[in-house]
Amino acid sequence: MARDMRWWGWGEDAKAGHASPEVIEWFEGELGAFDAPSGPVALDEVRLDPPRLPDAVRSRFAEIVRDDREARVLHARGKSYPDLVRQREGDLAGAPDAVLTPRDHDEVRAVLEACAAAGVAVVPFGGGTSVVGGLEPLRDGFAALISLDLGAIDALETLDERSQLAVVGGGIRAIELDERLAERGFTLGHFPQSYEHVSIGGCVATRSAGQASTGYGRIDDLVVGVRLAAPAGDLDLRAQPASAAGPELRRLVIGSEGVLGPITRVALRVRPLPELTRYEGWMFPSFGAGAEVLRRLEQAEIAPDVARLSDEVETRMGFGLAGLGGLRATALHGYLRARGVAQGAAAIMGWGGGEDTVRSRRETAVEVLRDGGGVAIGQQAGRAWVRTRFGGPYLRDELMDRGVLVETLETATTWTQLFTLYRAVGDVLRAHAPLVACHISHVYPTGASLYFTFMARARRGEELEQWAEVKAAASDAVVAAGATISHHHAVGRDHARYLTAEIGDTGVAALRALKRELDPAGIMNPGKLLPD
Repeated sequence: MARDMRWWGWGEDAKAGHASPEVIEWFEGELGAFDAPSGPVALDEVRLDPPRLPDAVRSRFAEIVRDDREARVLHARGKSYPDLVRQREGDLAGAPDAVLTPRDHDEVRAVLEACAAAGVAVVPFGGGTSVVGGLEPLRDGFAALISLDLGAIDALETLDERSQLAVVGGGIRAIELDERLAERGFTLGHFPQSYEHVSIGGCVATRSAGQASTGYGRIDDLVVGVRLAAPAGDLDLRAQPASAAGPELRRLVIGSEGVLGPITRVALRVRPLPELTRYEGWMFPSFGAGAEVLRRLEQAEIAPDVARLSDEVETRMGFGLAGLGGLRATALHGYLRARGVAQGAAAIMGWGGGEDTVRSRRETAVEVLRDGGGVAIGQQAGRAWVRTRFGGPYLRDELMDRGVLVETLETATTWTQLFTLYRAVGDVLRAHAPLVACHISHVYPTGASLYFTFMARARRGEELEQWAEVKAAASDAVVAAGATISHHHAVGRDHARYLTAEIGDTGVAALRALKRELDPAGIMNPGKLLPD
C-alpha cells in the first residue's frame, strides 16, 4: 500500500541519505544561515477527522477497506511543496475517510457504482507522486471521500515480443514493469524522476515525460491501448498500431487525471533492452549555445536519447554541491577555463542500443556538439548523473527540514520563444527567490521544455502563502508568454485555473461535457483538471 513512500516526504528511509556539511554550507552561502533541523510531527499526532464512509459501502467491500490512521495519512495527499508542508505539520483533517484496494477491474467497477449511488467522492491513487495537488481530497459537497489504491492491479498480462507490445495492469509501478520486461529482454524506456514509485496508470493519467523521452518518446507515444473504468461504463480501447476510426479517444484518457475514472489496463509499445548505454558530460560556453546545439541535433534527427542541458546557475549548483562527474570543481576548472567554458552550461548526453549503433549515433552527434562549442568532460559525469538522477526529492525533504522553500516549475514553448520565456519566468522567480536554476530536459523539432528549480528561506508560519505568491506570479508569466502551463507534471489542482488560457472556453466546455457523460454524479477526483 502506498508503495513504501514516507507519509511526510519522498521515497523510503533506506534511500534517503543525508546532505554533507559541505552541501549545507553551499546552500547557506546562497540562501543565508539555516534554521536548526526540524522534522515532521509524529504519526499519532496527525489531526484527522473521524472516518465517515457510509456503512453500505464499508460492509459491501469489507475485505478491501482500510480506515486506520496509517492508511488514511499515506493516501491523504501527493508530494508537492504545499502537500508536504501540511503533512509535516500534521494538518490532514480532510484525509480520505477510507482507502479501498480493489484487486481487479470488476472490483473497481463495483466500487465506482457503489460510490456513485452513495454519494462518495473517489480519488484514484497510483504511486502517490503528484506534485500539482492531483491527490488533494476535495469533497466538492460530497459527505465522504475514498482513496482508490490501484496497486493490486499490477500484472504484466501479456508480452507480444513479435509486436513489441505489453499489456499491463494500471497499478503496476514503472520500475516493477521494467524489471519484469528485462527478464525477457525488453524495456519501456520511460524514466520520470518518480520512476521508483510512480504507477503506469498514473503516468498515463498525467501525460508524463521521462528522462529518455527524446529517444523513446513521452508516455503519449507509448500508449496504444487503454481501459478506463468510468462510473457510467467502461471505455475499453484495444491496442491498434494505427487507426482512422474517428477521433482518437485514447488521447482523451491520456491526461484525464482521474476525473473520468481510474485506468485499469494499458497496452504499451516496448523496445528491446539496449545492449549498451553510454552517458557522458559536455560543457558549453553558455546556456544559449547549448540550447542551439540541442535544436540542431533534434531537427536533424540525430539527438541522443537523453539530452539534458543545465543553465549557468544550475551548472554552478552542480559543481558546488558534489562536483560534476564525481570530481570537485577545482579538479576540472583549469581544463574548462583553458577551453573557455568554465562559467558555462553543463549537459548530459546519453545513447542506447547495440555497440555499433551507439558508436555511430554518438560520432554523428559529436560533430554537432563540438561545432557548437561543446567540450567533452567524459563518461564519469554521465555515470554520476545516472547514480543520482532520482535523488533530488530527498534533498528537497532535507532542505525543508532546515526551513527552505524548494519548488519546481516546468513548461515548454517553441525554439523561437524559448529564451523569451526563460527570461520572463526567471525574472519573476528571482523577485521572490534568491536561487533560481533551470534546465532543458526534453527537446522536440519545434521546441523544448524548461524546468525551473527555485529556493528561498521559508517564512515560518506563512509557508503556504509564500508558495502561493511565487506560484501565481510564475504561472501568470508562463501564460502571458503563450507557453504551456505544464509540460509533464499535469494540471491537478494547482494549474486548473490556467487551463482555459491554454485550451479556450470551448475546449473546457468539451471536457466538461465528456465528464458529465462518463461521470454523471461527479464523484471522480473533484476539483482537479477543470477550472472552478
